[in-house]
Amino acid sequence: MKIFNQIYTAAVLCGLCLTGDVLVSCSDYLDVVPDNTQDIRALFNRKETAYNALATCYHYIPEYDNTYSFLGMSDEMIMSIDRVTDGKNAVLGKVSADRPIMSFWYGDWGGSWAEHAPCEASLFVPLRICNTFLNNIGRVPDMTQSEISRWSAEVKFLKAYYHFLLFTQYGAIPIIEDETPLDISAPENQYERRPVDQVIDYIVGLLDEACDALPMRIINTAELGRIDQTICKCFKAKVLLYAASPLFNNNPLYYTLENHDGTKLFPQSDDQLEHQKWERALTAYEDALEACKVANVRLFRYPAADYSKTIDVRNFRNDSIRLPYMYNYQYAMVTNWNEEVIWGCSRPAHLVLSWHEIQRSINYKSSAETSTGDAWQWFGPTLNATEFFYTQNGLPMDEDPTFDYENRDSVVTIPAEYNTVAQVGEQTAYMFMNREPRFYASIGFDRSRVRGYGTLYNLKMRYMEANGRQSHNDIDVPTSGVFLRKLMHPDTKGNGTITRYAWPIIRYNEMLLSYAECMNEVYGTARQQEILNVLDTIRARSGVPTVEDAWANAKHPNYYQTQEGMREIIKQERTAELAFEGYRNDDVRRWLDGPKRFNTAIYQWNADESTAQGYYQRIQDPQLLHVFTTRNYLWPIPTDELVKNPLLVQNPGY
Repeated sequence: MKIFNQIYTAAVLCGLCLTGDVLVSCSDYLDVVPDNTQDIRALFNRKETAYNALATCYHYIPEYDNTYSFLGMSDEMIMSIDRVTDGKNAVLGKVSADRPIMSFWYGDWGGSWAEHAPCEASLFVPLRICNTFLNNIGRVPDMTQSEISRWSAEVKFLKAYYHFLLFTQYGAIPIIEDETPLDISAPENQYERRPVDQVIDYIVGLLDEACDALPMRIINTAELGRIDQTICKCFKAKVLLYAASPLFNNNPLYYTLENHDGTKLFPQSDDQLEHQKWERALTAYEDALEACKVANVRLFRYPAADYSKTIDVRNFRNDSIRLPYMYNYQYAMVTNWNEEVIWGCSRPAHLVLSWHEIQRSINYKSSAETSTGDAWQWFGPTLNATEFFYTQNGLPMDEDPTFDYENRDSVVTIPAEYNTVAQVGEQTAYMFMNREPRFYASIGFDRSRVRGYGTLYNLKMRYMEANGRQSHNDIDVPTSGVFLRKLMHPDTKGNGTITRYAWPIIRYNEMLLSYAECMNEVYGTARQQEILNVLDTIRARSGVPTVEDAWANAKHPNYYQTQEGMREIIKQERTAELAFEGYRNDDVRRWLDGPKRFNTAIYQWNADESTAQGYYQRIQDPQLLHVFTTRNYLWPIPTDELVKNPLLVQNPGY
């Protein structure tokens, strides 16, 4: 492990700011304290400096709203080829043990392009810092026992969280139970990988230890983002979901992976134990959802009283089938600390970094703005991702008999009934018509009408048009020819006026989808109606027909009535509902769906054409062919770590 010989301690940088938001920023570094007992103990001589140490434990939470984070690490998003991110390089198969990009172990998960990248430290660094905190917090003289217990519980949670992030990439990892020595060259200071089941039990044990000492639910705005019981229970359920998923549960790909002493690192063939893990996850979700109920956590719905405050007040009266549901879906993401956010991360304005913040890199340039310096148009959805969403009938595009999937790229004239989402009388691709509200809330396409810059804006994206390519080598337009709207607050502008929101690390909709997944794996068709009720609750929020009503008119109407069919429906529902939030890569990996989902060509519209017929020609970019092999399910342990610590064994394929 890469163990730094310094510990970072100042709170004003990142961690808990004095107003309570959890910040994740490395724009300035924390004060560096030499690592010796006397100086470390000095941090815990009073509450104020101990609070700084607590803040440092939060410091290493990844910047999920960063262009160079894991958002680009799937088939969902693409950046202009001249600015390929490390996330995209990982999808293109360029991860190796000598170049372990996007690696939590190695500490290269911020992206080398960013001028002020996220913290790029190995996650073994915060684990050491958390252990230092736990070993010393009990000595602070001006703290009550209740405060010590609560802060200790928060740090135990963070220890579990950092272990979990490492687990998602490597499966079997060393468990860092106490302060790690600085010198790992000595054999007694080296750690071997622990079996997957032991890692999970250790993480869950930490969460169980922490839970009772945490407040039930934080409602004080000065402490939003700090850990509470609701967050802890929901995160525990997520940990157990991953443990039950095919990647980590009875996966024959890793039956032979073992330590040098013969210890097997992944569970072996045991169907009964495999099922028990799903049962354990389901029980955790039931407990977590009950905690959410007590804490009044629920699906967000855009307040009817606020319709009059929007740019769409007139449209709201005339478009009851799309617009309210589009607002429900998008504003659930971009409304700061709304009732759906279980655990969030925010960055106040004084610590906002430069151009890599997600709203800057996805925003389109408005011709009405005198300055568009914060609208880069570099990062956007793939055309592939536009097909994640259903038709207006609540079905996959290729399953709806009323949707001409084979001719989805054909040019059509936009009819009058689409006036709130597209420019009536103009021409666009057929695939952009007859879609569900989540699609229109997420995707900006040529001749669409998007809500941005505080207005209703008409996008024109063909060659030499306002939002299109201005020269044949212009890279400041979306590579695929579509914009991402979901993560952009409609009031955000390109002149530095950014309406910020807390990035949701855990949301209630994710909890419901995971609960449905667990129920289907445990009970199958025996509790199908309960599963349908959960899915329909999510679909109703976005104006999507129920599963039964939708599939009654499908090409294969009985598909949802089997456990296998329901499994695929849950996957697509999750893909649409959580689109562009960074879940896709982990979900596809834990489902063992990598080659099926990721070995695909990436397509784009012909951005060098000015006519509709020329523009809507699907072009494959041979440089962006996704390459996923079985080795890509897990990350490689960096080569230099294997050299420094001979107890470590490499993951298969590297």
